[in-house]
Order: sequence, then structure tokens, then C-alpha cells
Amino acid sequence: MHRAQSPTSYPSAYPGGPHGFLALTIPRLLGPHGLGESALRWSLSHGVRIVIIVVSTYLLSRAGHRLLARLEQRLRTEDAQAGRSPARSKTLAEVSRSVVTMVAWVIAAMLVLGELGLNLTPLIASASVVGVALGFGAQSLVRDFLTGFFVLFEDQYAIGDVVEIGQVTGTVERFTLRMTSLRSEDGTLHNIANGTIQRVSNSSAGWARAVVDVGVALEADLTQVREAFTVAGEALMADEEVSSLVLEAPSILGAQAMTESQVTIRVAIKTVPGGRATVARAYRHQVKDVLERSKIPISSPASMLIVQSDGKVISTFPGGNGSASPNGSAD
Repeated sequence: MHRAQSPTSYPSAYPGGPHGFLALTIPRLLGPHGLGESALRWSLSHGVRIVIIVVSTYLLSRAGHRLLARLEQRLRTEDAQAGRSPARSKTLAEVSRSVVTMVAWVIAAMLVLGELGLNLTPLIASASVVGVALGFGAQSLVRDFLTGFFVLFEDQYAIGDVVEIGQVTGTVERFTLRMTSLRSEDGTLHNIANGTIQRVSNSSAGWARAVVDVGVALEADLTQVREAFTVAGEALMADEEVSSLVLEAPSILGAQAMTESQVTIRVAIKTVPGGRATVARAYRHQVKDVLERSKIPISSPASMLIVQSDGKVISTFPGGNGSASPNGSAD
């Protein structure tokens, strides 16, 4: 019966002990047909390709980021000239950088896995199945992000703009790729998913127009009324509080509508974005003062029919005392 040789008993098998073992093993590993030659061949072929893929991806990613930085600076300049918030250019640049980085390194990772000998066909098939499943499950989310990106890219609106989305009108208080937040005049905050947006009406795009309708009495002289409205416009332009919001002198469009008691005169005033309501209020104030000084009646009261609870009709006419005969006719 032979006794098992200790792993450290090298003298019989490897003369010279451990040193002899290393002296015989290392040349075999690094020899012409050893592991070292295989590693060297792999490094010279696949290893060099992996290094080239990683370095090229890094350089291309950096070049894309620099190009996007120049685009962001250009958009910032355009936004500053238009008086817009830099949120549009900043958000667009950040989203674009993220997309460029993700796409570049995903492609690089797939190429590296291919160089490592991994079969990518099952991986791509699995990713496709998962992607389809996620696509069906998150269609609304994807639609929100795509719509938000194009809203940002096309500069449809930005933070601070007064817009109308569907049945909601308000100021854009917050904007992300997924959601738009509008603050209405009564203080209500409306959160709207970008994917549900079909139509946007922007009142802050470049300039706005305040349309003011003022009713005057039917018997008023329209020539005198036009002169009064012109004086009111000059007073508006001279008002230091609102003159900076007015881009052009008020344009008197003329009679817009006429009833049996009044004539409605329409005036259009070109204003800066967001100043339409303020200018309209100020112009109405000026018109009222001028009409009162010029003794121009604003409107005449129309006749009224008052029906009592017992069915009797009382007719009240302008200038009348409102009394009526028992049969319903006025005295």
C-alpha cells in the first residue's frame, strides 16, 4: 500500500522543490502553445478592439456634449433677447445630453459584449420582448415624455407664459417632460399630463393684444366718441405705471355691435406679453373719466318688464316712475 504523497513533497516529482515546480510550469504557460500565448493573442485582437470601442465612445460622447453646450449657449442668447426664462435651454440641453450619453454607452456595451464572445441574439430578443411589454404598460408615460420634449424643442411655451390648454387658462408655473402646471387667476394649480395636450394657446408669445369693448348711448355722437377714446389713449400712453406695457397707441376699431339702447365701440391695444389685463383695466379707467368730462352718456337704460307674483306685468320705461295700471300698462 502506497502512502499518499504530500502536496509539498516535490523532490521525487520535481527536483529542486517549489522552485523546480515553478521553473517547469511557467515556461509551459508562457510557451508557444500555453495560456500566455492565448492571452496575448486575445489581447492583440479583442482586447485592442475593446479599448478602441471604449475610447471612441468616450471621445464621441465628449464631442456631443460640447456641441450641445454650444447649442445651449445659443438658445440662452435667444431666450435672453426674447425675455424668456433660461429653463427652456437648460432643460433641452440636459435631456439631450442624457440621451446622447445613454445611446452611446449602450451601443458600446453591446459591442464589448460581442468582443467577449457573448451571443447577443438571445439578449436582444429578450430585451425586445421586455421593451414591448413595457411599451404597452407605459404608453401614456412615453407619450407624456415625447410630447414634453417637442413642446420644449419647438418652444411652444415656457415657465411664466400665460397659456390656455384645453379648458384651463393660467400661468405656467412648472414644466417637466411629463407634466405642465398651470396657476389660474383664482389661485388653483392645474397639473396637466403633457400627453393629453392637443391644443395650446399662448398669450405670451412675443406680444399680446388687449381688446376693450365700451358701450355708449345710442344717441351719442360717434365722432365725439372717437375723439374721446383718442384722448383716453393719449392719457394711457402718458401713465407711467402702465406705459411700459403698451407697445403701440390704442387703435379704435369702431362700432362693434349695436342694440336698441347702446353702441359698443371696440378698441385694440398692443401690449407686452402678460400685460394685456393690466392695460385693459387702465384704459377703461381713462375712458370713463374722459366720457364723464365730455358729458357723453355711456348707455341708456332699456325698458324693463317686471312680473309680480300674482301675474301682473309692470312696465318700467327710461325716465318713468315705474308705476303701472292694474291691467299692466304704464301710467
